[in-house]
Amino acid sequence: MVRLDDERIERYSRQIILQEVGARGQERLFAARVAVVGAGAAAERVVAYLAAAGIGWIAVEPASRAVVDPDQRDVALAPLGDAASAGCDAAVVVAATVAAAAEALASWQPRAGSLFWIAGGWAGAWPPCPRCAVSTTAGSDEVGSLLAPLREGVLATVIATEVVKALLAIGAPLAGRVLAYDPATATVAAETATARCARCTG
Repeated sequence: MVRLDDERIERYSRQIILQEVGARGQERLFAARVAVVGAGAAAERVVAYLAAAGIGWIAVEPASRAVVDPDQRDVALAPLGDAASAGCDAAVVVAATVAAAAEALASWQPRAGSLFWIAGGWAGAWPPCPRCAVSTTAGSDEVGSLLAPLREGVLATVIATEVVKALLAIGAPLAGRVLAYDPATATVAAETATARCARCTG
């Protein structure tokens, strides 16, 4: 297990001083295994934020590796196949559509302790599956190509935070709710998802 030394204490001091994290919590983050499935702006932001938090092992698509500082010695980057075969503490699925996210999450459900997703301008945690979560809420408005990366960045920040919360068992989880962010109006909508399909409940 990675232990805190003077360099690590300085690097992660903003987290270590938090009562909810502390030295033991930071060591738990070093020991955590997280998979980020998918590519694009949201996936890259999730990977970057998790690496900055000190997650010790992140399985990623090759395209997302470049966002991690090569000098970040506490983070090991692995192929997604390693997480799929050995399992992980949490997985984040980033997909273009809600349907694609639901399919990917179904395959990761037996392999990850906690599951999160970003798709089509929505973000959430399993259960429920993305199809159920989005079907019970108002539609997400399309955003222009200039604003879409901003939306993805905001949702990625939220989901990366949710991963850290799940790993440390702190705060109220996002599970059971779906989140949408509209960068055109700077509004965030969080809705409780009440529908449950067989995959959600089984």
